Amino acid sequence: MSAKLIGFTTVLVVAAIGIAIGSLVINILILNKVNTINNNNNNNNIVNNSYHYQPSPQVNSTPGTVQNSDGYKAAAAYLLNGLDDTVDPCIDFYAFTCNKFLASVDLDKLHLQRLGTYDQAQTDVYTGIADTLSKIDVNDKTVSLTERITKAAFDSCSRNLANPPDKTQVIYAEIKNLFGGVPFLQEPLKQGINYMKVSGTIEQKHAVGTLLATFASVDYKNVAQNALYVSQPAVAMARDYYLKSQFVQEVNGRVQEVFEMMQAFAQALNSKTPDDVIMAAAQETVSFEVQVAMASWPDDMLRNYQQQYNPYKINEAAAAYGSLDWKAYIGELFDGLSNPQDQAKYELILTQPSYFAWLNSVFNGNTVNSTVVANYMITQMLFDEADFINPQTKTVAQKANYIHYALRRGRGVTRVGKRDVRMLDLDPISHACMDILTAYMPYGTGFVYVKAQANRTIYQADIQKQTALIIENFQGMIGTLTWMDDFSKQQAKKKSDNLVKNFGWPGKLFGDFKNTAVLDKYHQDYASIVDIYTKDKNNLYDIMSVLKRGLEVRELFRLLLEPADRSNFLQSPAMVNAWYQPERNSITFPYAAWNPPYYNYYFPQAYNFAGQGGTGGHELTHGYDDEGVQFGYNGALTDCSWNKCGWMDYNSSLGFIDMAQCVVTQFSTQCCPEKKGNVHCANGATTQGENIADLGGQQAAYRAYRQYISQLGHEEDRLPGLENYTPNQIFWITYGYSWCMKQSDSNLVRQLLTNPHSPASCRTNQVMQDIPEFGKDFGCCRGTPMYPNPDNRCKVWVGV
Repeated sequence: MSAKLIGFTTVLVVAAIGIAIGSLVINILILNKVNTINNNNNNNNIVNNSYHYQPSPQVNSTPGTVQNSDGYKAAAAYLLNGLDDTVDPCIDFYAFTCNKFLASVDLDKLHLQRLGTYDQAQTDVYTGIADTLSKIDVNDKTVSLTERITKAAFDSCSRNLANPPDKTQVIYAEIKNLFGGVPFLQEPLKQGINYMKVSGTIEQKHAVGTLLATFASVDYKNVAQNALYVSQPAVAMARDYYLKSQFVQEVNGRVQEVFEMMQAFAQALNSKTPDDVIMAAAQETVSFEVQVAMASWPDDMLRNYQQQYNPYKINEAAAAYGSLDWKAYIGELFDGLSNPQDQAKYELILTQPSYFAWLNSVFNGNTVNSTVVANYMITQMLFDEADFINPQTKTVAQKANYIHYALRRGRGVTRVGKRDVRMLDLDPISHACMDILTAYMPYGTGFVYVKAQANRTIYQADIQKQTALIIENFQGMIGTLTWMDDFSKQQAKKKSDNLVKNFGWPGKLFGDFKNTAVLDKYHQDYASIVDIYTKDKNNLYDIMSVLKRGLEVRELFRLLLEPADRSNFLQSPAMVNAWYQPERNSITFPYAAWNPPYYNYYFPQAYNFAGQGGTGGHELTHGYDDEGVQFGYNGALTDCSWNKCGWMDYNSSLGFIDMAQCVVTQFSTQCCPEKKGNVHCANGATTQGENIADLGGQQAAYRAYRQYISQLGHEEDRLPGLENYTPNQIFWITYGYSWCMKQSDSNLVRQLLTNPHSPASCRTNQVMQDIPEFGKDFGCCRGTPMYPNPDNRCKVWVGV
């Protein structure tokens, strides 16, 4: 559900030049205007700006005092990087705030799929972590184990990612141990393969879900305990690609990708298997992928959590799905963690029962040849381990825009942080390695990053005050609703009053940043990385194996053996992101997100409330979107009937549905950023949660900002170079600039098909259309695109 997602990639050498230039573009666009002042504070460095830009005066602009502090100059430099005042903001606000940025980025020349204003924030964070790690000695035992593990993994990755060790024989030996041979190389399978057991082994050791995928989280019908959620696997492409006839070209392309991966593996083993045999196997493998996609639930069906709560003990699941060996599967997932007697007592929540019925039929009725299933599972492994086979497999994974499974899956019951696109905008060595570490050992890079920030508690306190104002104003917005009864309004307030708020870093885990006993114990599953590194700094494969198993065991399965914790941070404090967890009713702001283009302690509050404040409001509103309203104040599903849950009374629920449907219809029919091909518009149903969060959150943030100004007693000073823009206008310009995003057509189409977020232009213009305060602040004429007549506006969590 996260609003600003930063992509992960195993970056290839062939993309190095383009990626480096891509990172450089942002630096040139912004940093050629500002000179950084040396500062130890966060990434909240104050910058000088000698560049001045004179926009056309706005209709309702009244000149105010201009402040020339370093912070105000830096804020102006960011906004001027995109602002195009030749565009009427009342006609196309996205173009107004982003045109200069968009015109400066040539994706083809840079060999990038997308480049956004917020991408630079993540690379800046990674640069800071790398600088801190450079001062750490892996052998210095006065340093925390967590920092030493992080340094060892990062150093080995930096040394070897460009030219990783060839582990073809190691991977081949593991495949032979699991399957007996490689069918697409005309090798026989061993007798009696237990595919559920093999699936569990691959999932724990490689962090790859093949036939199914499992994680532990809060039992959202009994929030005092954790439960084990078993779900359908994430397929390689958008589900529509597999199912709809207009995407036959994409399916054929997938066959070619699988063929090339199989062919490259054959070459690595010096196999003489004919290409026509490999091609036939590739076609059968993709045909099985199509069946997996057909059996899987689409994204819009995954938004009803009552339907996905189907509890079983292992023996009960075995009785319901007799051809699926649940005992063997769970046994492999928890290998080394618990014994079979304890595992028999585990509560399994089967989230998509019809998918498991299909999978049961595959083995019960022998509807799919066992060699096809084996080829499918082996192929999933090969794509995830492509770096460690040969340059050809690496190239195939890159061309296929392969996203590592652990990132494609996301975290928690709502798949927080799910990545739908492969990003190639990170430096190919240091930043790519940092992204790998942040994904697979989230609190390693997170601890190193936050510990290095001298003023972290000052910034944390500032965000806490800001968030309190936003929550107060969101509650005030609910009070204006005419379609919600008083009881439901009380329930809504109770939910926000009981919200768990994670600010910056997990306090219980990081402690005082000096005594790291709790943190180091937490990371024992990763501890062997130090020994591997000490023996051989180039053994990146074994280090990656520990990271992958560590993610599964530490972050996903050990949770089942621990008490439920609503303050679970879930992901890394080093991620430029934010998220809401409905099963915990918690909101999380990682420290890394407190950077431009969202926040800087020394920027004007108009900027900070629009950026970080808007993000806070966005995540808060997720508790009140179509998914969030199913969960109550403590994260439990509330007042469930046979087919739905929710804390609103019947009539209020109907009012909510009307509000949500307005957003669904508006985004499906009016938002059309893509002008050619088979996909043109955002899916209003699957993006409704994010759209509702954008609308409700930015309105709450704006009202909170105006309350802040009321308490302050006067308007803020103007920005240098933007003197003609009022603080209110700067609020909206900041929001627009934070979404500037240059995308290729293929990247945009994939987003439209797979991502719960609407494209950037829609998240700007559609939101402005539905917030009348924007039109008033810019003096727009009623009926202009950004200030439509009231009947053409969706009122989201506001009554007027």
